[in-house]
Amino acid sequence: MRGIRLAAGGAILAIVMAACSSAATPAPASPAASTVPASIAPSAVPSTAPSAAPSSAPEAVTVRFGQLPYLDYAPWAVADAKGYLKDEGLTFEYSTFEVEQPMFEAMVGGSVDVGDSADTPFILSAAKAPELRLLSMASIFTGYSIMARPGAFKTYEEILPTVGNDRAKALAEVCGQLKGKTVILPGGASFTPILDTCLGYAGLTRDDVKTIDIDPVEGAAAFIRGEGDFYSDGLPQRFRLEKEGMVNVVTGNQLAGGAMDVAGIATTQKFLDEHPGIAERLMRAWYRSVDYIAANPDDGLKIMTDWVNGLSGAGLTVDDGKRFLADLLKLPTYAESGPTFYDDPTSPFYYLTRLNFVVDYFGKAEGLDTGAIDLTTLVPAPQIFPNAKP
Repeated sequence: MRGIRLAAGGAILAIVMAACSSAATPAPASPAASTVPASIAPSAVPSTAPSAAPSSAPEAVTVRFGQLPYLDYAPWAVADAKGYLKDEGLTFEYSTFEVEQPMFEAMVGGSVDVGDSADTPFILSAAKAPELRLLSMASIFTGYSIMARPGAFKTYEEILPTVGNDRAKALAEVCGQLKGKTVILPGGASFTPILDTCLGYAGLTRDDVKTIDIDPVEGAAAFIRGEGDFYSDGLPQRFRLEKEGMVNVVTGNQLAGGAMDVAGIATTQKFLDEHPGIAERLMRAWYRSVDYIAANPDDGLKIMTDWVNGLSGAGLTVDDGKRFLADLLKLPTYAESGPTFYDDPTSPFYYLTRLNFVVDYFGKAEGLDTGAIDLTTLVPAPQIFPNAKP
């Protein structure tokens, strides 16, 4: 049985699952651009048998792991359940966080060794804590949405045919509806990029709307009660509100890459120095779990959704998980991760393109000290990846 310890750092009021509720960051793409390269589309995921365990027993290490209870990171539950962590000599001792910032505080303070992280909160934290390291880029989430009550506003799908299927005009019109309205935005500044992206299509800024900063579960409940005009979040609250009859006014996919996360794991240089080779061991276990999910989706998704539900009470089903993997989340295999993240500079998810865009965006939008960001030092993921083949 899992040992779950709730982290005390930050304003953690409940363990919720609102996928990648850390930060969605605009990708440098036009409205017509594809959000997911064909190389990692669901049809391209090979149905291969799970990869083999290491040939020799590695040194046993207990890792104090900061987990985020979102489906993006649920392959770690598969890695644990199927013994892939054990095969690498790893035992996870879990602490659960809603968002990355308090986890990074615990990591820098020495009470967490390794933890889940999307790229944006990593960059924001590393600007102030240069000892942090991003070890991987392992998943892509595009499931964000700006929602409204039925009939209150026009949706992107309703507007698109009225403007001759012109995506830019449709986005300008649908996002223009936010002017002067109130948006419930769980996570505060962590969620501003999706809002900024939408507002930008309409020539608006955050000064043109009012936002309410509230935790995802409480925010969804408040929206159901009638508070706010729009609700912006990821999952499972998007699923919850859909079941309540709320509508997606515009989604991350419709924003054409303007609202997404690329996520992996992070640690400190001190932990890497103390445990040479551990990053590769961690990522081998991850990629074996991704292989298992691809080859055994029903069982893999059962493990993943049970894990999420156990932490958040989200009530996700395996069918929900299948929709999630088909439309909203991509888990590249090891073979797919090279051309997606590390080897092909023309990929929209190439690590330097993606991370430089995050740095530039927050330098302009949030006043991030971009001079403090040395990606070559902060992100050893490209050097780790070649030795993490399962």
